[in-house]
Amino acid sequence: MAGLDSSGAELLSLGSNAVHRLPSAPVIVHIARDPLVRAEMDRAVKVARCLETEHFPATRVPARVAQPLVVGGLVVTFWGSVLENEAYPTVGELADLLRRLHRLEEPESLGLPYFEPLAKLTASLEGLDAVAGEGREYLEARAVGLAKDYDRLGFVLPFGMIHGDATIGNVLCHRDGRAVFIDLDGFALAPREWDLILTALYYDRYDRHSKTEYAEFVHWYGFDLMNGPDARPWPTCGS
Repeated sequence: MAGLDSSGAELLSLGSNAVHRLPSAPVIVHIARDPLVRAEMDRAVKVARCLETEHFPATRVPARVAQPLVVGGLVVTFWGSVLENEAYPTVGELADLLRRLHRLEEPESLGLPYFEPLAKLTASLEGLDAVAGEGREYLEARAVGLAKDYDRLGFVLPFGMIHGDATIGNVLCHRDGRAVFIDLDGFALAPREWDLILTALYYDRYDRHSKTEYAEFVHWYGFDLMNGPDARPWPTCGS
């Protein structure tokens, strides 16, 4: 349907998406199981094309392929291959990409949604059948409490376009040496702090980044989320 040669397709990963590489193109194919993600993937394709016009380093989409495609209830998108073997840049390069992204103004043609941090949590609770009684009441009360806490936050950085899932895992080294963003389906409008949260969390809570690496991230971006007006220790599961 896309006019691409699928011979020799290589499965790279299998999760919420099946991800294949077509060596003949070279193109990366994402096949999503959930048909409800079509709107998100349509937005991701538009974001990729918009960033290309801005010469911003991000994954590209094949110019002649109309997408997303829906085949048998599966949502299929096609992306330019960044590198034959995955290689990840430094957190400093991630910070530099974010700093540059946050300087861009959102084109109205994209129609980006406002980021709702608790939307997925609320949807998960609505579809949760395995927990009832006190357990469900506890989870619902925690969700309400988190929503109130969020409403009281004081953001320092300006409101605007964000990546939405800005982790080191969503940045790859391009074959030309640049660091580029991938996974563009989370683009939205929000306080820019949201794009800094995951790096801070991975450093402070999970030790996935060293103190030196986090300092590099702060240096290149120019703002430390953990020293903001509402900075506080990450909550434990029982708090």
